[in-house]
Amino acid sequence: MAYIIPSDLARTIQTENLQQIIGNDPSVLSGAILAGEAEAKSYLTQKYDLTDEFKDLNLWNPDVVYNAGDRVYVNGPLFSISSTYVQDDVVSYNGRVYRCMHAVTTPGPFDLYYWNDIGSLNQIYNVKFPAPVFQYNGLYNIGDEVFWYGYTYQAKVQTSALSHDVALQYRVVANLPYLNVAPNDPQNGFAHWGTGAPFIFSAGTLPTDFNHYNVGDTRDQQMVLYIIDIILYHVHSRIAPRNIPDLRVKRYDDAIKWLRMAANGDVTPALPKIQPHQGNRIRFGGNIKQINTY
Repeated sequence: MAYIIPSDLARTIQTENLQQIIGNDPSVLSGAILAGEAEAKSYLTQKYDLTDEFKDLNLWNPDVVYNAGDRVYVNGPLFSISSTYVQDDVVSYNGRVYRCMHAVTTPGPFDLYYWNDIGSLNQIYNVKFPAPVFQYNGLYNIGDEVFWYGYTYQAKVQTSALSHDVALQYRVVANLPYLNVAPNDPQNGFAHWGTGAPFIFSAGTLPTDFNHYNVGDTRDQQMVLYIIDIILYHVHSRIAPRNIPDLRVKRYDDAIKWLRMAANGDVTPALPKIQPHQGNRIRFGGNIKQINTY
């Protein structure tokens, strides 16, 4: 799958118009989606953690074991009164999506007895984190829990914050040492965090189980809109490279301008910044500010 799903494009273009442009060929759209995402990533890869932000938005599947932070949406083929269904089949009916909980062995009208309602069409859910995600410069007390690469850890050492006087010795932010050791650090991780407990999630957990899922789209919505503009520009260029509508050219130019500003630090999107592994440095920062008193 991809970060953008086809139904996202309905935000800025009517479905009928889009189908005309792509010639009712889904492969044209899927190719444009991947190209648009790759173009956006190319501007941001030096500064932002694109692994988290550009995580795929997948169609929910009862046979898949999901991980903390995974995004899913619900959809399915239209219910048919002439079909039979087995447990875990997923269908859509009257704008809702349903999962079969009792086998339908005799075709007939839709009967709620056989179905779990799992949300509106294209409703997005995300798998809950069992604890806050570890931060290299977070402040932790002994016993605080964090989540990191599939495991939950408890702090065994309290974070020691740098005093302002000590920080000034490093001159610029990029030189500051990190306050914490990563839980999976091969040398010091165990001493600071222990072994950790694996995140366990069962296949078939319904997205309506709110002990394990949140309702909502965790993608940065500004990023989604700009990538949609890039995708639609490329889709239009397929049929008339020299006659792309002015609106699509303008929105594409605005999207590229915003991505460049984000890469340069002129705007700050709500994206997770790179947290380096085992000593690698974040590639941005500035001078440490003096505190003057009179």
